[in-house]
Amino acid sequence: MYRTVAQLDTVVAQLVATAPDLCTALPLPQSSIQGTPVSAVRIAAPEGPPIDRRPGVLLIGGAHARELMNPDLLVELAVDLVAAYRNGTDVVLGNRTWPAAQLRVMLDAVALYLLPCVNPDGRTYVMTVDDMWRKNRRDNPGTRCDGVDLNRNADILWGVTEGQTSCAPCTDIYCGSGAFSEPENKNVKHLLDTYRVDHFVDVHSFSELVIYPWGHAANQTTDPAQNFRTLPTGTCRPLGKPGYAEYIAPDDLAEFRKVAQRIVDEIAAVRGRRYSPEPGMTLYPTTGTHSDYAWSRHLADPALHKTYGYTIETGPSGDDAREAFHPRDPEPIKREAESGLLALLQVAAAG
Repeated sequence: MYRTVAQLDTVVAQLVATAPDLCTALPLPQSSIQGTPVSAVRIAAPEGPPIDRRPGVLLIGGAHARELMNPDLLVELAVDLVAAYRNGTDVVLGNRTWPAAQLRVMLDAVALYLLPCVNPDGRTYVMTVDDMWRKNRRDNPGTRCDGVDLNRNADILWGVTEGQTSCAPCTDIYCGSGAFSEPENKNVKHLLDTYRVDHFVDVHSFSELVIYPWGHAANQTTDPAQNFRTLPTGTCRPLGKPGYAEYIAPDDLAEFRKVAQRIVDEIAAVRGRRYSPEPGMTLYPTTGTHSDYAWSRHLADPALHKTYGYTIETGPSGDDAREAFHPRDPEPIKREAESGLLALLQVAAAG
């Protein structure tokens, strides 16, 4: 039902081979911790502005190994976009149809970057050994425990053990030995460093959410001095600041809310499922996440491009965690999530 890492790679390679005018393979500088080569792909139509002048959208999936449907979702999105552009094929997602002409306009305007499977070793381990494995396959020296949670390893309050973040290697939420210690995460950083990325989405499961910053504290819009740049990192302790709230500019918060709602609405158009748009902190506190890092970059260094960062949690929660992480029938969930991602692409194309 779910594609292996090799099968995911084959789909992308076939797209690049059959539609070289649209698809460009982007080999990434880091192999996985166990030596698996990793590549991204760019999808951008030959018409329109030069690539470096277009709004960029970066979508990643599979950081948590057991969330099997999301890498499949991203390669299927790529296939649908190429078919729409080359063959004039509408993308039909349940009750929502995205006309080919509309998708063509979007690909003429936007550069779409896809890293379908951030964590290939973890995916292989889930499909062959332990179907509930979450982390990468890092051997943690001096312990009996393997793996780093790639979505706690980014350089945004790394090592601050707020909520669902830990410095203990035997936990599922281990943040690693240092910010971007993991080669898989260095590839995500490389994409953000190398290409213009205006919108970023890390696709996860589960809970039917569209999440935006911040994850470590509640949002506030009145005190710019209260911001993450003033907080210590690498402490392996919680923030320890009762009542602390992280600044976000009012216009930016309004933009996050507007776009998150747009994604939610297009997800609902497929089969009526209502995802919830909310700050990450509402789910549970975290640090070192990909989406918060993508957003924080331009705040930490004003020379860097401003990137709106989101996390989508695909599919419902339930009593059976295995069914929530890798459901027996993922097709309806993938279709609605694809519609939400197309909504984001449309937002980017509109500028």
